[in-house]
Amino acid sequence: MIPFVQVMLDPILMDPWHNLSQWIQNGGDDKPTLFAIAHDKPLYEYAGDDAKFNYLFNKAMASDSRLIISVMIEHCKGVFEGLKSLVDVGGGTGTVAKVISNEFPELKCYVLDLPRVVEGLEGSNNLSYVEGDMFKSVPCVDAILLKREDPFYNGNSQLCFHVPST
Repeated sequence: MIPFVQVMLDPILMDPWHNLSQWIQNGGDDKPTLFAIAHDKPLYEYAGDDAKFNYLFNKAMASDSRLIISVMIEHCKGVFEGLKSLVDVGGGTGTVAKVISNEFPELKCYVLDLPRVVEGLEGSNNLSYVEGDMFKSVPCVDAILLKREDPFYNGNSQLCFHVPST
């Protein structure tokens, strides 16, 4: 959890809080987040432009993901039973998908993320990396996994699991 705490306390993520009253007074009009007010661009666009911050942010997300997936594997293993394929949307460097693919070798796992995130990453026999944009298309699979980060409001992560209907 150290990388997660480090990035959350980094000035790049702390500075937006100085704009909270402005954001509230303006009703969040033209800039949807505190981060966009402070840095004139959304968080993920900023990370794409700043290699050092991108590295720290990805390390932090991986650290947080290890904790979440260990709990999920321990207490919710049944969720994965009967699935043949799964995509981790916005799965970064594949921390969650790697654990799932190791735990369930018969399950074909995909990590979908932006090209700059998955470039150069190598999969295994049941893990593949897919370059793409989740707002444009998502691979056709039995289940979709999406980790939702909310660092600006309560610091919580939620793991959302969806099995599309056929």
